[in-house]
Amino acid sequence: MSISESRAGRRSRARKRLIVAVAAPALAVATVSVSMSSASASASSTATVTDGVNGVVYASTHIGDRTIIGGSFTWAGPSTAGAVPVDGTTGVRTSMPRVNGTVNAAARDGSGGWYVGGVFEFAGGFVRNGAARVTSAGVVTSWNPQPTGQIRAIASVGNVVYLGGSFTAMDGTSRSGLAAVDRVTGALLPWNPGVSGTVSALAVSADGTTVYVGGSFSGLGGQSRANLGAVGTDGTVSSWAPGVNGPVNALAVQGSAVYAGGSFTSAGGAARTNLAGLDAAGTALPWSADTDGPVNALANTSTTLYLGGQFSLVGGLARSNLGALDMATGSVTSFAGGVDGSVTSLTVNSTATTVYAGGTFTSAAGQTRLRAAAFTSAGALTGWDPRAEATVTTVALSGGAVMVGGNFSMLNGYPRTNAAAIRGDGSVDPSWNPSPNNTVYAVAATADGTRVFLGGTFTSVGPSARTYIAAVDAVTGATDPNWTKAANNTVRALAVSGQVVYAGGSFTRAGGGDAIRIAALTVANGTPVPGFTAAAPNNTVKALLTSPDGTKLYAVGGFNAVGASSRPGAAQLDAATGALTSFAPSAGGAGIAAALTPDGSRFYFSTTSNRTYAYDPAGATPNNPVHTIRTGGDVQAIGASATEIYVGGHFTNLPVEHLARMHAAAFSVSTGTATAWDPGPDGIMGVWAISVTGSTVTIGGDFLKVGGKTQPGFARFGGTP
Repeated sequence: MSISESRAGRRSRARKRLIVAVAAPALAVATVSVSMSSASASASSTATVTDGVNGVVYASTHIGDRTIIGGSFTWAGPSTAGAVPVDGTTGVRTSMPRVNGTVNAAARDGSGGWYVGGVFEFAGGFVRNGAARVTSAGVVTSWNPQPTGQIRAIASVGNVVYLGGSFTAMDGTSRSGLAAVDRVTGALLPWNPGVSGTVSALAVSADGTTVYVGGSFSGLGGQSRANLGAVGTDGTVSSWAPGVNGPVNALAVQGSAVYAGGSFTSAGGAARTNLAGLDAAGTALPWSADTDGPVNALANTSTTLYLGGQFSLVGGLARSNLGALDMATGSVTSFAGGVDGSVTSLTVNSTATTVYAGGTFTSAAGQTRLRAAAFTSAGALTGWDPRAEATVTTVALSGGAVMVGGNFSMLNGYPRTNAAAIRGDGSVDPSWNPSPNNTVYAVAATADGTRVFLGGTFTSVGPSARTYIAAVDAVTGATDPNWTKAANNTVRALAVSGQVVYAGGSFTRAGGGDAIRIAALTVANGTPVPGFTAAAPNNTVKALLTSPDGTKLYAVGGFNAVGASSRPGAAQLDAATGALTSFAPSAGGAGIAAALTPDGSRFYFSTTSNRTYAYDPAGATPNNPVHTIRTGGDVQAIGASATEIYVGGHFTNLPVEHLARMHAAAFSVSTGTATAWDPGPDGIMGVWAISVTGSTVTIGGDFLKVGGKTQPGFARFGGTP
């Protein structure tokens, strides 16, 4: 898809751009993004740190200092991985230790940092197999217990850190689900009770002499214990044996009482459903506050027990997954924060004024809270709003910060379905959210930067029905009410010139009229432009470009003929009438991506033969290539400045130059030889979109890293557009 763009922009800098983005079925390479800029400075090979996405970017265009991206994703924001310390008041991240997996449990380390455990292999760039210690500054320490298996619970007291889970060894020494390590060195300690099952919860008595163990097991330290038991700090199993007939997911201790939450119907010799208080003898306390679903999390002050899980009733009173009890009487308090999904973790601050919750919910107290929220002790929602992309499994306070852990990869971002805007400072634009319901393969914008056009496989954009093509406000993302006409199949390419939007794809109707794979629609309302009837390509159009003067329309795709004329992969049409011109590239093939230099003197298009051809459409021999660029794989995206052509795809080398280039490279416009630009995005298919403005280049694709640094789906080189 292509867009020709001239814009004053938010920073009043007039530039002429052309951007193309296209994509194809899974096994065919077909996303193209092209950008045109009048400046000629080379882009840096080092990516600027910006927000990214949790999927694939297929298309992009620059509007002022923003980059509009389209693709297949559900979230846009900073890439943080699954353990992030955030400010306890604002929810804004304070550091990013980067753990490459799921964090199930966290506990404060007594020095302002945390111990974290779960299923991961690296933390902060260091090998840490499932357990790590993170300082308040986000630095991973040398503490490295090395469990063989999964950590599910952590408790720290004095100089000892207790670990529970489903592991079989610690630092190469046999340990069955329970272990104790030194709080500073991580060295394994002799404590070794072991369980016959899985440990999900740990709690330590106030005097630090007893470790309470909950989970799904039948034995503890060689003695029969049903899902709940206690062990002395010397490793001796206590006689305390409440006998719980189902999994214990959470524990809390206050004085001599132990509180257990889980999925059970009896505990301590009494009928207790999912929640029980137990005395020093292991007998159920007199009160009963049953829930109608599992209790996953407990946290307490000296007087109040907070519980979270998957329930709608606590002690017969309506409570949506979150509630509280008076610890002395077991009566349900008025605390009723209410969330719309499961709560998996709770913690309370030291002043007992704020309760933090993590889970799967997306709403709390009627307001949006994405998997993490905080409430006052009275149950009022606070402004704490970290916004996690996926499940939060643990929240743990240390000092004034909260460690938020889970199986998410992004925190502090925003839900963005298939379209987003990245601002000049690298952050997601919080106000632009059109939300098409399926993949976006093409984006384009009007010259004045007020309207954005989307093309793809979607059938709605936000609350409005929009089939395959749509127009939205460039600032708010609201669907344009005047653009209601549909295409009848996928739109893969878009280009804007003046008051005309050109669309390409696999459709046969667009804007309410017949149009075989190429259509010209009015910017005002999307109806067909009078007098334009394109010669029909015999296969899908994947990229469109308009000449700088607006008189010519270039089409690239999987076709080999346009109308009755042979055109292998590329064609030039009259932009006003759609008639085929005499421009007929002699070398070509099934086309994928395309670009024009700012003055229109070079037309580039790539093919499935791993070649990108350069033509001079106004030269003495316009149908003969000026030069041919070869890559060791398909080029799926092209962007051009006055002096350089940037290409992206799934190649790994340049066979002519004998150079390694991972998915992205640049070549001289004048000579066709490779330049030093070598950003090195990874990924399977690599780069699908490129946009160029001045010395700024942005790329999109399925990559997770660029130049060895995490930068998922989107990257920018140079300053703001």
